[in-house]
Amino acid sequence: MTKYVYIAVILLSLTQCTGQTNKVDNKKNIEDTYKKNISDSTLATGWYYICDTANGFKRELDKTVESYFIDPRPIVTKQNFIKLEIFDTDFKGQYKDYTGLKMMLDEDGTKEWSNATEKAMYKKLALIIDNKLINAPEVNAQITSGKTLLNRTEYSKQEIEAFKKKIE
Repeated sequence: MTKYVYIAVILLSLTQCTGQTNKVDNKKNIEDTYKKNISDSTLATGWYYICDTANGFKRELDKTVESYFIDPRPIVTKQNFIKLEIFDTDFKGQYKDYTGLKMMLDEDGTKEWSNATEKAMYKKLALIIDNKLINAPEVNAQITSGKTLLNRTEYSKQEIEAFKKKIE
């Protein structure tokens, strides 16, 4: 009996340490990405807030003439993406051959994404892939599920597949 209690205590302590390490690692990941973004004026792959002022990095939304200022501190980075899935739909006949990309976030990313989508209600967030503004959707609801999408009709299936590979 004592042996089983001892094993349970060891397993519990290992689990607690792992959980603490992941949280520290996520904060460190965000901070390290922010420092790198600032130092070389690029934006690493991830989701970001769009700023109201010129305090951010100016980027043109791909395949448009729209420009936005992006806060260089990421909300989540590609390290928070745990599953990427390409999906096809026609949006009830509105678009022919439409392809999108579903992105699932880890536990820390889910919390940050939930907070960000609550904070950015009726504002836009920015998806950056390799220093390029790929998507700037308006947030209409808080997203607590840890799911996010790239679903602009401007991209072909081949382009979506290329984005998936860059994130992986």
